[in-house]
Amino acid sequence: MKGFIKWTFFCAIVALFLVGSIDSQPTPTSIAVARRQEADNDVNEFHNVGSKTTSTKTSKSTSKPTGKPHSDGKGSGNTAPMVIAVGGAAWYAAVYGTESGISPQMASLGAILIVLGLFLAGMGFRLAKVMFAVMGLLTLGSMTWIALANLRPEAGYSRDSITMIVVPVGVGVVGAIAYYLLWTIAMYLSAAFGGFLFAVYICTWRSDLLIVHLIGRSCFLAGMALAFTIVVYFAHRPIMMFTTSFVGAYIFFFGIDCLARVGYIAGAEKLLNRNPLHLVDYELGKYVYVLLALTLFLFLVSFAWQFIFNAAVDFGIHVAAAVKGKDEEGGGGGD
Repeated sequence: MKGFIKWTFFCAIVALFLVGSIDSQPTPTSIAVARRQEADNDVNEFHNVGSKTTSTKTSKSTSKPTGKPHSDGKGSGNTAPMVIAVGGAAWYAAVYGTESGISPQMASLGAILIVLGLFLAGMGFRLAKVMFAVMGLLTLGSMTWIALANLRPEAGYSRDSITMIVVPVGVGVVGAIAYYLLWTIAMYLSAAFGGFLFAVYICTWRSDLLIVHLIGRSCFLAGMALAFTIVVYFAHRPIMMFTTSFVGAYIFFFGIDCLARVGYIAGAEKLLNRNPLHLVDYELGKYVYVLLALTLFLFLVSFAWQFIFNAAVDFGIHVAAAVKGKDEEGGGGGD
């Protein structure tokens, strides 16, 4: 019965992914409606503007926009506010905080993420309570950043570069304490964060974020988080090994890009920051591909390492015999 339940949840995850992918493709009806709307707009513009159209188009052709129209992801032909194009000074300032060079805030953030990533990838499963504290810091810190980014005014906050880093870190510290003390609940919340971050990673393998439809994309992110939360109840050991290994690998290279500035973190920002005043573009250049591939490689190495290194440890709490025929040592047995 237990095996049947596990396979049922696995099939549900696969089905959710397929539904999200199907929803992302525009239907023939939506394409036809979009083309008809574009034709009607062209006719109206011709009749209303008249002779001024030529001069208007000429002036627009000589201008150099700093961004490009952003599709609303619904196949309707409508456009949202301009997106900051990749490679310009405005793009680097929006993603990394400065037009050139590394700011002290981003340098500190990168160093912290690299250290935390290495800890999770190497020792996260064994040092369970410390791992929960780190997960609390990352979960509440990242959720706070997402909220601040989506509510950010056009001119930014007061002392914007400090606010966007210090406030999430402060809230994250509170989360770290709560996760450390309430570790039985923190296990499910950590698994949910691992599923959410895994979905973010999958979406960033394409410049249009793999799932173009906004509703399908949101369902995919939430569905992966919920699926990991449920499955960890039935298989806490493999799911928590997966979570610590993947989250560690992802934030390690997230921290690397805070220093390298090649565009790796722009994918997550484009996906999670829907503020129309601060939309950034995302491009899969060769260096971004390298960091994505290295994230997957480090995750696999970490998972294999933790599986071997923790062969005698059941989630850092219950210790099993490392060698067959020996009695259990270290206090406590399995459930």
